[in-house]
Amino acid sequence: MSGTDLQNWIVSDQGLRDGIRSLRGWHARRSLGKGTVDGLVEESSPPDWRKLLLASSVLAESDDTEHQEISLMIAQAAMQFGNTRTVRDAGAVVLTQLSNSRSISLAEQRGVIAEGILERLGVSETLLANRRLLESTIVLSDSNAIAGNSFQIKLWDRLKDSDWVSATAPTAAGKTYLVLNWLLGQLQDTSCRLAVFLAPTRALVTEIENELIELSKSFKTPSLRVSSLPAPEFGDLSEPTILVLTQERLHLFLNGFDYAPEIDITIVDEAQKLGDGDRGVLLQDAVERIYRTNKNGKFVFLSPHSENPDLLLSDAPLESSKSAVPGGAPTVTQNLIAAEQVFRRPQEWTLSFVGNEEDGPFGTITLHDRHEGSPRKKLAYVALALGRENQGTLVYANRPSDAEKIANIIYAGLEGEINDDIVDEELEDLSEFCKTSIHPMFQLVSLVKRGVAFHYGNMPTILRNEIERLFRTGKIRFLVCTSTLIEGVNLACRTIVVRGPKKGNGKHMLPQDFWNLAGRAGRWGADFAGNIVCVNTTDKNAWPKGVPVKSKFILARETDTVLKNAENLIEYIETRSNIKPHAIDTEKEAVTAYLLSWFARNESIADCPSIQRIPVEFVPQIDFALKTATAQVRIPAEQITAHPGISSVALQALLDYFANSELELDDLLPPWPESDDAAPQLKQVFSRINEHMAFKFGNDTYQWACTFTTLDWMGGKRIAQMIRGSIERYKKNHPREADEDIPYASLIRSTFEIVETVARFLAPKYLSAYLDVLRLHFQEQDRLDDFPENLKLDLFLEFGVSTDTLLSLIGIGLSRTSAIELNEYLARSDMSKEEVAEFLRRGLWETYDLQNVVKREVRSTVQRNYSSSE
Repeated sequence: MSGTDLQNWIVSDQGLRDGIRSLRGWHARRSLGKGTVDGLVEESSPPDWRKLLLASSVLAESDDTEHQEISLMIAQAAMQFGNTRTVRDAGAVVLTQLSNSRSISLAEQRGVIAEGILERLGVSETLLANRRLLESTIVLSDSNAIAGNSFQIKLWDRLKDSDWVSATAPTAAGKTYLVLNWLLGQLQDTSCRLAVFLAPTRALVTEIENELIELSKSFKTPSLRVSSLPAPEFGDLSEPTILVLTQERLHLFLNGFDYAPEIDITIVDEAQKLGDGDRGVLLQDAVERIYRTNKNGKFVFLSPHSENPDLLLSDAPLESSKSAVPGGAPTVTQNLIAAEQVFRRPQEWTLSFVGNEEDGPFGTITLHDRHEGSPRKKLAYVALALGRENQGTLVYANRPSDAEKIANIIYAGLEGEINDDIVDEELEDLSEFCKTSIHPMFQLVSLVKRGVAFHYGNMPTILRNEIERLFRTGKIRFLVCTSTLIEGVNLACRTIVVRGPKKGNGKHMLPQDFWNLAGRAGRWGADFAGNIVCVNTTDKNAWPKGVPVKSKFILARETDTVLKNAENLIEYIETRSNIKPHAIDTEKEAVTAYLLSWFARNESIADCPSIQRIPVEFVPQIDFALKTATAQVRIPAEQITAHPGISSVALQALLDYFANSELELDDLLPPWPESDDAAPQLKQVFSRINEHMAFKFGNDTYQWACTFTTLDWMGGKRIAQMIRGSIERYKKNHPREADEDIPYASLIRSTFEIVETVARFLAPKYLSAYLDVLRLHFQEQDRLDDFPENLKLDLFLEFGVSTDTLLSLIGIGLSRTSAIELNEYLARSDMSKEEVAEFLRRGLWETYDLQNVVKREVRSTVQRNYSSSE
């Protein structure tokens, strides 16, 4: 019998399938936590480890992903829960076959197995294990090496040999960690002077920036600069530099130059976001702008498990070397579990493996109360049953408001089990921070005292980071999250509880997004197994297509998707100059703006990468349509390029308004945030943008909300002040409403949201374009000397501050909140990054009356940035 035949026999009905099924349930009950799940039958004897471990060893040599998953499950079950040291050691040996030394190290750290596994093996097995260890060793730096998995080994080789690399693997495969180490090595040996890491969210930007600073301590690059500030000074090539930016910040950085610096290495994380609507077009434009600065630069694209990673290599130069690196081998065991109520017994629920209904349930849980048919209570009560005695329970909610309600239900369910008079010191600090820096009525003030929290993307950075930190340490035991976790935030948990997951606009989550979320359960190096518990899987309203089948992303650029219907796009472009801002098609507009930018630079789109992927007969038609649409456009190409996502036709419409306006030039300028008449002036600017460029700031009422929020944010107001302002405006508009009826939760949430969507995204994007067009108008009126060049609203709004000192504090890694609190004690508004760093190193701030959460962040930032040099 060949090896393949033996492997297939092992997993067949004639082989060991029954034993494997039984072990999977045995393992899942234990991985969910001791005493959490009741078995349906009495366990009379331990698994037949001798037979199962032999099978695991044989399956470990298979190239079949299913075989490797079974091998991993058996090996980890034996190593974690084996009844003798010999069984546990044998499980660890099989893990060496799977190149999974990281799980062995975790087991040694937690005392699951004794240290020195290789010293306890026989001579021949020791030789084999050492050989496997050597073959999997990746030397990251002079002082650091890891035992990589098979995917990491392949990726490391391709990074060394290829100019363009597209790597795809499930969450927790270790791709980002490896690429960051490779990048630091490139800067250490001077192969690279300037690198950019593109991340889709600010939360991920902060995480990657901090990780790079920490990892850089193992490399000999003393003058290395790592920053998330898009400041032009970082493009001077005087020191090796890594910029960690969103696509918006990348455009802001490049706009600071007449001639952009050469970027040697570009890493695009979460590259599947190239298909994410207008932001996907913005990301593609960012990558192409980098390519234009250095056609010999290296590009690395990272995506979750994707079917066609080679798609991202199609824009590479013909002469460059290219590699697609797929990964599929599992690194942790993941149990996909269905939780269903027992008929007519609302508090008794069964657990079974999704897709294996014929095997029946492997255990039961008991809810603490009847759920009354409430979907939120079902979700919360199942989470309570699974996480009451454990740490690391994450609950997925479809909306921020749902997250808050579910967290409150869990909090109430812990009544009487936790002594509310004895609260952990760090949880007390977080509660006090929420009370004073957000609002006394903010729901986390109470929730966190029992180790319960909610988490969504619009929260202030320092709050979100502190919640994540306390969840990792186990002090927050229940965390209710929204789709922020799908955006790449590296937050691991043991168990995810989910019911009918949706993402954006109430749409049910795509299988790829579901499995990207599921990848947070059982992160490699943080745990051995993860559990994804799906509640009410038989409810067609919650799960209209059932639990999503594990599938890979199909990568697609947004530009390619829109251009597939070239005739419709051509018609849109031809009529674009007659379309009013309120009637703009958002999907077509983003791609139209992208093509108009190409046309402005080259007077043709024939060389545009996206155009080269459509039938050739459409090219002259699109060229002609673009030429017709821009016949009256006199905006310079460099200004069009500087504002991706805003078409040259829209920019010209605004310029035409300025030219025909009877207002004085100074009356057209946006105000400084501290101006006495700032609010009505800025409101007028938003109204002009709505009427002549893009309808983004809504009706009159919403424009006022956008105005106040933008001014407060740009002027450096604390988020607590902004929330109080929102509440006061609500009271003014509802004078008869009793205090207890004021929707505090909704007002706090809406303040977070409008800061993120308007003050940090729409306002900087459109005010930057407004100022550029207005500057051109000043020039045409021969008044350029009167234009205020230091009115950098886009940078002020991106970070929510308006002084160099505050930007410098943020530039060394502090959140806006901490920067503002420290700034209260500083006497200068023009301090450089070096000056604020020296101030922090002196440590006088420890004596200031700052909240403990702020001090903890400052302390961590100082240690991360400066500990190696002291």
